[in-house]
Amino acid sequence: MTRWRFATAVLILGGCQVPSDEKFSQLHTGMTEVEVVALLGEPSSRQVAARGRDGTVNVPAFWQYGDNLSTFASGAMFKDQPASDRVWAVYFDAEGRVSRWQRPAWDQ
Repeated sequence: MTRWRFATAVLILGGCQVPSDEKFSQLHTGMTEVEVVALLGEPSSRQVAARGRDGTVNVPAFWQYGDNLSTFASGAMFKDQPASDRVWAVYFDAEGRVSRWQRPAWDQ
């Protein structure tokens, strides 16, 4: 049973994309989601925009790269929070274009 759990964890975590510094530095504002995937690969998690009661966007949509179990769980529990400072994140505007991005705190 333990081997199956380990194998499952390896498959789940092994699929997480961690962009290289070279590729991440090629991001620019206005890129489409398709262009980001072509450059960085599939994100490890995606968050839709968090809206307030009045419909205004409190936290824009963003993708995270390099999630671990802690950042993945935090993102699932606290959907109205910005990306963790422990992962690479790409933020999108209402039209689905890159508006900004952040590197993890340890990579700055």
